[in-house]
Amino acid sequence: MAKVIKFSFDDNQESKDEVKEINTEKIEDEKEKIKKAVEEHILSNFAVKSILDMEIVYKINKADIGLIGEVAYFHKRRDGVFVADFIAKGYKNNDRYIVDSLAFSAGEPEFYKNIMNILKAKKAFPEL
Repeated sequence: MAKVIKFSFDDNQESKDEVKEINTEKIEDEKEKIKKAVEEHILSNFAVKSILDMEIVYKINKADIGLIGEVAYFHKRRDGVFVADFIAKGYKNNDRYIVDSLAFSAGEPEFYKNIMNILKAKKAFPEL
């Protein structure tokens, strides 16, 4: 014998909206964690006093992370605000993001190109 099943489409739409909200929250939380990892790397390895703002585009392929971005910062030894383009590569370790290489386009063009080639080879280069 066959059973007749009646679907309610109104409830289905609400559950889809809830799933979209949860996914958006996860992506924003992930982006904030990546920004924090980049900020920690810049502050510990470069002559940067404080970071004012940062815009990033990232791509995650398995455990590898590729980043392209722009940062506005105060320099430690020079007065004024500076803006710089950068590229970075890193990885995800459990629930933590770690940036292991970062290069500024104007300061280290060779290293910048090397990181770009590594990210393309690992298929973690973000598309703009």
